[in-house]
Amino acid sequence: MLTEIEIEYLKSQGLAQHDVYDGRGQSKEEWRAAAKSEGKILVLGTPCGEANHRLRTRSGHCVQCNSKKIAFQERHNSVGYVYIAGSMDAKLIKIGTAIDIEQRLSNLRHQAYGGIRDWEMLFTAKVTNSGKTESEALSQLKQFKMARAYNKDGNEQEASELLKTTFTKAINAVGRAIGHEQPQEVWNAVNWRDFDFD
Repeated sequence: MLTEIEIEYLKSQGLAQHDVYDGRGQSKEEWRAAAKSEGKILVLGTPCGEANHRLRTRSGHCVQCNSKKIAFQERHNSVGYVYIAGSMDAKLIKIGTAIDIEQRLSNLRHQAYGGIRDWEMLFTAKVTNSGKTESEALSQLKQFKMARAYNKDGNEQEASELLKTTFTKAINAVGRAIGHEQPQEVWNAVNWRDFDFD
């Protein structure tokens, strides 16, 4: 099923042949659904237009052209915390994901994400598809998105996941993104109303 080059590529990414769903001869809708239900990380499909690679993510991206797509997919579908953080100084909200909430809050403050040091954690919930939940919530609030430059480890970066909105709008979007799933370890800050900025 796989060529030697493909097998070597999988090894280089810490994956094996059993992580690949054979989607040859199926429509994209068919192999996406089947690969997801079987828990396969990659799909063997039609060759990509760039270099005739056949290994793809479940969303159809060629992983041999861009290996970062594997990490994105794993994060997208992994168990973790979705969180809402807020800044009183900047009057901004951030929706994100983390494995360790305390560490994430420490990093946001220490790195001054978006040039902001007063980040406060306002909401956390453990969900099965943390990256997907984050993406869907941010998609609902795209009209409030803004970016700010900041310095990280001596390099200028752009914080592009900032929202000029209220906690209530953010929590409603996260709730819709979570949907029917029963999240675990749900927590709200007692002062969340302070972040419903006028």
